[in-house]
Amino acid sequence: MSRSRVLAVIPARYGSTRFPGKPLAEIRGIPMIVRVYRRASMLGGVDRVLVATDDIRIKEAVERDGGTAVMTSRAHLTGTSRVREVALGHRYGIVLNLQGDEPVLPVGGVERLIEAMRAAPRVVMGTLAAWETDRRELERPDVVKVVCDRAGNALYFSRSAIPHGAGKTLRHIGVYAYRRSFLLKFTSLPHGPLERHESLEQLRALENGFGIRVVCCRAGSAGVDRPADIKRVEKWLENR
Repeated sequence: MSRSRVLAVIPARYGSTRFPGKPLAEIRGIPMIVRVYRRASMLGGVDRVLVATDDIRIKEAVERDGGTAVMTSRAHLTGTSRVREVALGHRYGIVLNLQGDEPVLPVGGVERLIEAMRAAPRVVMGTLAAWETDRRELERPDVVKVVCDRAGNALYFSRSAIPHGAGKTLRHIGVYAYRRSFLLKFTSLPHGPLERHESLEQLRALENGFGIRVVCCRAGSAGVDRPADIKRVEKWLENR
C-alpha cells in the first residue's frame, strides 16, 4: 500500500431525513450526485473516484454518466461509516470523503488539502474551510463554523456563532481527508457530549484527542441540505 495514493469516495444515501432522494435531485437538469462526481473527477492527485451508495437508482445515474459507483450496506448511519466500508476493500494511504451534497466542490481547495496531508504524515485528518462575511449565511444552523489555532488545527466546530476577528468567520466545507489507518478506527471511537449537542461527527476526533488540520480555500460552499437549497445553488451557479 502506498501512503501517498488517494482514494476519493462520495457517500450518497437515498433516504435522507430532511430531503429523501437528495442525490438524484436535479440542479439545472443534472442530478446532484452526477455534478459532484464530475467535480471530483477534475481533482489532480487523486488515483480513483467512487460513489458509495445504498440505492441502485443512484448507482445507475452515476454509471449512465460514465462514472463508477459501488453498492454499500443500508445499515450505515453516517457517510463516514459508508466511506469506511469502501476503504476496507481498497488499500490507499489517504481517503477523501467528498460529500454528495456539495455540487460545487472547490477543486483547488481539495487539491491543497491533499498536498497538506502528503506534506504532514503525522496529521491523521484534515478538512476545508473558507472565509465567509455574509451574516445571513452565518446565522443559518446548516452553515457550520470553525475556529483554529495558529498552526491551522481546528479548535472547535459549531452550528452557532463562534467569535472571530476582522468581521469574517471561517465557514466549514464538508470535505474530509483521512489516513486510512485512522479512518478504520474513527467510527469505533466513543461519542462525546459535544458531538451529540452539535450533531457534528468531526467533533468526535477532537473529543478523543485527535487533531484536524484545516486548509483554507478561496472558493465558498453551496451545500444542499433541504429542497429549498436547490434554488439557492442554482442562483449561486448563475452568479459564477
